[in-house]
Amino acid sequence: MLSDDRKLAVAAAFTAASGNNDGAAIAEMCAPGAMTWHNHDGLETPAVDTGKGLAWVHRAVPDVAWRTVALKTTSDGFVWQSVLTGTGPGGPLHCASCVLVTLDDDGRIRRIEEYLDPAQTRVMRG
Repeated sequence: MLSDDRKLAVAAAFTAASGNNDGAAIAEMCAPGAMTWHNHDGLETPAVDTGKGLAWVHRAVPDVAWRTVALKTTSDGFVWQSVLTGTGPGGPLHCASCVLVTLDDDGRIRRIEEYLDPAQTRVMRG
């Protein structure tokens, strides 16, 4: 079982990679077969492809920033609650986000579940 310190170290690396548009770092954190699920479309995709969506966010909102509201460990990973801010083609972005990450026994990402309100992301598309 992973210690809370180890879970928080992975969380720190994950949040930093998100803010730095480093999809390759997130892919390196993933266990083989890891998946990402989004509440807004119900799709499940390989977690190693998370960088593609991340790159799109950074292109659409060049000044995007995640303000952490809460970061807590769970029995098998962590929850990152944040607010995305910046200026998209359609105006100011303010989007509440919650990401639930499940880790394997080695501290690698097994699953990412991303929850956000798609209405709050409309400004990203103009």
